[in-house]
Amino acid sequence: METHTDSLAECRPSEASEMSEASEASEVSEASKTTVAPAFRFSLLGPVRAWRDGVELRLGRPQQREVFAILLGAAPRTVSLPLITEGVWDEADRPSRPDHSVRTHVCRLREVLGHCAETPLLVTVGDGYALRVPAGAVDTWAFERAEAEAGRLRAAGGTAEQARDVLASALELWSAEPLAGLHGPHARAERDRLGAVRQSLLEARLELDAEIGDRPDLHAEAGDLVIEYPASQRLRGVQMLALYQTGRQAEALSVYEDTRRFLEHRLSHLPPSERRPCAALRELHQRILRAEPMTGTGGPARSALTADGVPGAHQLPPGIDDFTGRGDAVGTLTGMLTHPGAGHRPARAIVISAVNGVPGVGKTALAVHAARQVTERFPDGYLYADLRGADREPLAVQAVLVSFLRMLGVADGGIPSDGDERIALYRSLMAERRVLVLLDNAASDDQVQPLVPGSGGSAVLVTSRARLTGLAGALHLRLDVMPPGEALELLGRIVGERRCAAEPEAAAAVVAACGCLPLAVRVVASRLAAEPGTPLSDMVRRLGDEHRRLSELSTGELAVEATFELSYSKLSPEQGRAFRLLSAVEAPDLGLHCAAALLGRDPETTEDLLESLVDLNLVESRRMGRYHFHDLVRVFARARNARDGSPAGTSGAFARLLDFCLATARAADAASHSVDPAERRLIDVPVTAAGLRFGSAQAATNWMHEEIPVQRALIDRACADESLPLAQAADLVDKLNNVLPGTAHQTGVIAQAGNVAAVAAARGDRTSEALARYVRGNALWHANVFAEAESELRRSIALCDDAGGTGDAGRAGDARDARLRGWAHLTLCAGARVGGRTDEAVEHGEAAVRLFRSSRAGTAEGTALGELAFNYARQERLAEARAAAERGARLVGREPSVSKAIGLYYLARVLRLCVDVGEALHRAQEALELFRSLNVPAFEAATGALIADLHVQAGRHRLAADVAETFLPVARRTSGMLEASLLRALARGLDHLGQRARARTCLEAALGLFEQRQAQADADQTRALLADFGSEGSPR
Repeated sequence: METHTDSLAECRPSEASEMSEASEASEVSEASKTTVAPAFRFSLLGPVRAWRDGVELRLGRPQQREVFAILLGAAPRTVSLPLITEGVWDEADRPSRPDHSVRTHVCRLREVLGHCAETPLLVTVGDGYALRVPAGAVDTWAFERAEAEAGRLRAAGGTAEQARDVLASALELWSAEPLAGLHGPHARAERDRLGAVRQSLLEARLELDAEIGDRPDLHAEAGDLVIEYPASQRLRGVQMLALYQTGRQAEALSVYEDTRRFLEHRLSHLPPSERRPCAALRELHQRILRAEPMTGTGGPARSALTADGVPGAHQLPPGIDDFTGRGDAVGTLTGMLTHPGAGHRPARAIVISAVNGVPGVGKTALAVHAARQVTERFPDGYLYADLRGADREPLAVQAVLVSFLRMLGVADGGIPSDGDERIALYRSLMAERRVLVLLDNAASDDQVQPLVPGSGGSAVLVTSRARLTGLAGALHLRLDVMPPGEALELLGRIVGERRCAAEPEAAAAVVAACGCLPLAVRVVASRLAAEPGTPLSDMVRRLGDEHRRLSELSTGELAVEATFELSYSKLSPEQGRAFRLLSAVEAPDLGLHCAAALLGRDPETTEDLLESLVDLNLVESRRMGRYHFHDLVRVFARARNARDGSPAGTSGAFARLLDFCLATARAADAASHSVDPAERRLIDVPVTAAGLRFGSAQAATNWMHEEIPVQRALIDRACADESLPLAQAADLVDKLNNVLPGTAHQTGVIAQAGNVAAVAAARGDRTSEALARYVRGNALWHANVFAEAESELRRSIALCDDAGGTGDAGRAGDARDARLRGWAHLTLCAGARVGGRTDEAVEHGEAAVRLFRSSRAGTAEGTALGELAFNYARQERLAEARAAAERGARLVGREPSVSKAIGLYYLARVLRLCVDVGEALHRAQEALELFRSLNVPAFEAATGALIADLHVQAGRHRLAADVAETFLPVARRTSGMLEASLLRALARGLDHLGQRARARTCLEAALGLFEQRQAQADADQTRALLADFGSEGSPR
């Protein structure tokens, strides 16, 4: 699968200094195999030009050539349409339809380029385009890689003359200003970038000229180039050396003084220590003053232009050939190293940038890549050490100091034996230098601190699995896993983009199974590259088995499991236990109090323990008090729990967590309805945990929302693990249904309640089954699945009766059974009412009231009286209806609560049927304000529909229509029944306002919704309203 990068710069082939020869060869080979024969040649070093079989092609107008240049610079990778647009036009000059313009240019370019024998040269990929040309066919390819090639040649024993020839050949490719005649953002940026490459090539070639010593006019060319590049100390060094080699010592010293004055003026905003010439130039100055011999080839002439003549001070490891993406992280890190003070430099110029992240996330690769971007900022060299922090025995600081002192030119005999003296010497040598120190894989702050220079313009870049919080003044960067697009790009670069494009869904599934962890993606990609005949879908299947996944993520010396094991092996017993147990919970994350219950520790101890795992990057915390794992770390932790933990210990942990969650959910249920917690309990199952307490309904709802995945995981586990109390799981499902009603959670509640009921039936647990079937029936009713809901509710009542219950709590001897039967009857009452079976609704309503009254559940009785009152009114028993509704409103309490709001809503509905419109509207407005303050949108919409109907009844049709339209969006998100009621109220308002066509449309939509939900009485009423419309009201 092709993916798009975040900036045009990232679409270029890899940087010259960071591509190994093997990588370059493989890139060219891959492009050649998959694209075109080498009949094409392209140039960006001058005007944008293209040739086919030696004949130059006409690439069209500037904007069209700009599009071509963008695609050519990225070849053979894809550039998205938005990135092309941003590269061609500045925002102020962008046409109204830039995408259309780009497509037109692409179409014309295709005509110009034609087709090769097998595959089009310019192809569409997703929402972008790609030029399928070998990288070597573009002149910038050899140009950008020449300096690295010359360096490899010298390292392999080649002569300075041979290296110079490589550089000279590359410089000959520069025919004129790059992308000449183009003025878009991309062209300007590329000119700057390629100009910097040319400057570096010129500097390197002149340094070789000075080393060879065969050019008496070298000082003149160097002087000319200093005018062109006045900030280049490399060129000024060549000019000084060339003058000195020809016997012009005074002029050479004059160049140094000019350089010093230039830097004083140019860098006046920096501290004095950073306005001096670099250490290499200062050393050259001293050698000229001492009149040391520096003539001839190699030897002194060569060392005169290196940092202090110590080649070992350039110790950065090679970059990764296929380094991919990470644009934001690279930018952040290079910004830390070059502008740490956010616009001003601190008094002490030492910068410490610490990169941490989960094992395998690519910290070292990022650090090396970023370091190579800022080498010009550190002209005196780069020191590197792998501190082996993940090993059982990290590298000793004193060993690192000895190595660094040698790199800085100290002979073995000059290295002190005393540790403190070594640190003092190291800091003394670094004080006058600007050096980048890369400390990889640090174990702790103590390992890093002695290696931080005391002063000067140096910087220290540290990578560590742990967060190094003890480094004073350090700037921290936590490296996360790759975005999916970058992970796909990495996979494609290793296994081949065509192979990924052939199986895009499988490629996406592979990186998802790897959790977008770079090490894991690289391992899988290496295995697939070694098995070219293996479909990606086969790897997806193998990675899909969690028990095999870690073993699949291993190849050669790369192994994800071994990387994690290094960190795990260093945990204390308490850390290891927490690491293992947390992974066993099947939830995306876990709150602090849940974690404390799981571990059997108090919250303070648990927080300290989990934060220590966060510091080690084995657990993640993106928000205070919540903890989660990377997917692969979780797989590893579960494997270690199976190996090192005990089944009894794990079951005990889940028993504690289930007990805590049920205790807290009961408190949340009571808080959200403002009732006595005992009244809400429908099953006699004890809890031992205190649980949390809530000061408001909103706080209770927030906690339940946040811990839904944990509670669902516990319910599933209780169904599978007989050591856990199933009755607690049944009660927890009930609390989820009570506190979090609505379509967003109904599907989960219906499924889990059904599962609990089935398991309870299999175990002979009638109490748990009765509760689970009630919960499932109630949730099905709210989901408008009425027939199945009625079946489940009747089974729940029958199970209670079989267990010894009868009509009320007095004879049953169990108030909780009575409440459970009461809620089942109340739900059946509502179902019969919606179905138009009013007499049946009254029977269920009266049964519910009787059961709640006998079990002293006053709030529930008040709710049941409200529902019963509405059905009395339908039977035209208006006096009884009003009395029941008023008693119900009194019973639900005086404190603001959902229950009180529901009581007021029921009272308003009954008053409307009693034709007391004024009082009904007053009560409805009270209910609406309460529902709003308690944030219960479904009831807000229901009350809005009632208020709209009341306005129609009072003849306030404009108000009715406005209210209905206000609440329609809420209803559409919460309930089809409410949407239908509001549409009907809106239609009645619109009809009286003369908008009969729209009114009819609303009524037809309402009728469809009522019929779909088997709401017979409402459907009949809506049909009657439609029958009043004549042909004049039909939509045109």
